[in-house]
Amino acid sequence: MAAVNEERRQAVEQLQRDLAVTAETVEHPNGLCMATATAKGEIKALHLHPALLGQGPQAVGEVVTETVRLATNAAVQTSFNRMALALGDGVAIDVESIAGDSPFRSTWNPVVPPKSAAPDAPSQRRSRAPIVEDPDEDAFFENPFGRR
Repeated sequence: MAAVNEERRQAVEQLQRDLAVTAETVEHPNGLCMATATAKGEIKALHLHPALLGQGPQAVGEVVTETVRLATNAAVQTSFNRMALALGDGVAIDVESIAGDSPFRSTWNPVVPPKSAAPDAPSQRRSRAPIVEDPDEDAFFENPFGRR
């Protein structure tokens, strides 16, 4: 019993060390910004493409904020995943019930794509191929291995 408790204590300590250094790097869908952030929201690195700077301060602020949010969500998700691996899914579910859903569980699409200026083209409907009666339909059931 003492050995099991010692293993759990060591696993928890290792998990705490892993979570303390967990950071994720994410590139914005438009490719103009890349951010590295921790699960606490600390920004470790931020790279801006020169083309983003030409779009004005409002666009820079929005893209940086969104990219940091995505990186933070990715780091939180990685933390949840590591916790589930170390402590089991049951404990991870209990933590989610207290802390709220993990970021990727609460939303399947964290980035809402911008609306395009051009209207979407109407979809082309294709007609279905006609159903052809197979005169040899029972042949499969008579000989399921294709031997004739």
